[in-house]
Amino acid sequence: MKKHDLLKDGNNTIRVLAIQPDKILMIDCIKRTMPVWVASSTLDYFAQCTGEGLIQTTNFTVTDIDALDAEQRKVMYDRYTLIAPILPFIEDERMRSKVISSIAIEHDISKQTVRNYLCLYLAYMNITVLAPRQRLDDTELTQDEKNIRWALNKFFYTTKKQSLM
Repeated sequence: MKKHDLLKDGNNTIRVLAIQPDKILMIDCIKRTMPVWVASSTLDYFAQCTGEGLIQTTNFTVTDIDALDAEQRKVMYDRYTLIAPILPFIEDERMRSKVISSIAIEHDISKQTVRNYLCLYLAYMNITVLAPRQRLDDTELTQDEKNIRWALNKFFYTTKKQSLM
């Protein structure tokens, strides 16, 4: 077992982040919770896994960096620069929490957002997972959606502001 190895046991997929003689720092790649220290013996039944296996298990598509447009790349790099100061302190829980708090205050975002970015990056160890997903705005409305839209426009969004009741 080495650092950054992916291990799988049934429905559990984990990534090893740090190794000490008696314990291992790991992150659950499915739940994407904060890394925790576990005893080395708990990972005896885990087998090696590949990155493709992780992608299939989580149904998460990792896009190629060349396929991203300029705005997605900018957001991706901005998110990475948010979590970059945390990475050296990933093994020390207390220091990691302090750095997360200071980053959240400094950039005026929630601590949970910083944690989500960090866990997403640590689970896949790929910067492109931090890029925002492309949205499909050209979806056609179904007939029911068209009818509801028409009814709202006709009866509710008027100068009388009639009740939906």
